[in-house]
Amino acid sequence: MNPLPGTHLGLYVHLPFCPRRCPYCDFYATPYRRSQARRLLPALLDHLPRLAPLAAGRRLGSVYLGGGTPSMLPARAIARLLEAAHRHLGIAGGAEITLEANPGTVSPAKLRAWRAAGVNRLSLGVQSFHPRLLAVLRRGHGAAEVRRAVAAARRAGFDNLNLDLIYGLPGQDRPRWQKDLAAALALAPEHLSLYELTLAPHTPFGRRYHKGRPPLPGEDEILAMEDEALEALAAAGLTRYEVSNFARPGRTCRHNRNTWRGGDYLALGPGAHGHLAGRRWAWVAAVEDYCRAVEAGSEPHAFCEELAPRQRALELVMLGLRTCEGVELAAVERLLGRDPRAHWRGALERLQERGWARLEQGRLVPTPLGLRMADAAAVLFA
Repeated sequence: MNPLPGTHLGLYVHLPFCPRRCPYCDFYATPYRRSQARRLLPALLDHLPRLAPLAAGRRLGSVYLGGGTPSMLPARAIARLLEAAHRHLGIAGGAEITLEANPGTVSPAKLRAWRAAGVNRLSLGVQSFHPRLLAVLRRGHGAAEVRRAVAAARRAGFDNLNLDLIYGLPGQDRPRWQKDLAAALALAPEHLSLYELTLAPHTPFGRRYHKGRPPLPGEDEILAMEDEALEALAAAGLTRYEVSNFARPGRTCRHNRNTWRGGDYLALGPGAHGHLAGRRWAWVAAVEDYCRAVEAGSEPHAFCEELAPRQRALELVMLGLRTCEGVELAAVERLLGRDPRAHWRGALERLQERGWARLEQGRLVPTPLGLRMADAAAVLFA
């Protein structure tokens, strides 16, 4: 099946090592051990050439090095991975290459090396500037480390910088959230990602806390935090383009936008997920199991499934309802085989009646209220 219009081929690399396990994290991550890291890098370099047939000659429009905490690895390991991606897959000129980093693991030398290796977008997991909240999150860095990391990144030549913040934290109130927003905006990032705390049931936070109960903020306070963020970021020139993401003009995350538009992306590393023309898969989320399979010449699948065209169409709608641009109905129709306005007439009518979305020039576009109700809106199509 041909790629959907407006999409490209991406590569997601999952590097799972962290200084410590964060109590809220729902991703596959493991404490850094040098012996594991030394085994994983050769496995990644062996596995990467096997992805070339999947690319079918398409060059990468984006590379996203996530985790985990990729910045824990030696800078030369990042450089070798990107060089191998160039050699075996090809990286298009002007491609976006993102690396996630913990401010406490950043140094001027690493930043210069990443930039020299081709990394052109840096995403710092700040989460908060408040010392008590950072202690609750077990982040291992303080506000001073964030400011030093940003200053060093600018000196190293990074002009596309994202900061992650979390709201709805235990013990967080509106004044503390306002200070976090102000501290982040004072650093003039090109992009901000603001995530409401998610309580995954198997995480320490998920077992310890319950939504809406102290010490977590109540629902009204959460909504007020969201409204304050929207106002502050708009005044600072950052435009919302997805439920949790804000950017200056021309600085949206191209890798994530490709995913939300139903684009293709290859996967590398334990726990990484990929998607290619309706085929979706994940590699096993364990360093030792991943390395063992790759070393034996087999594919380390955790699962692999083929999505029917209707499933792809449904996912495209659900993802589009989380973005300010919405979803192009013609793209949905190509997958569905019929006009989605007829196929999902009831759901579309309910969306519009509730003021959650509107039909506009061939697109289904969520309203500000619809973005807040994105999960409930998606259920209407199930």
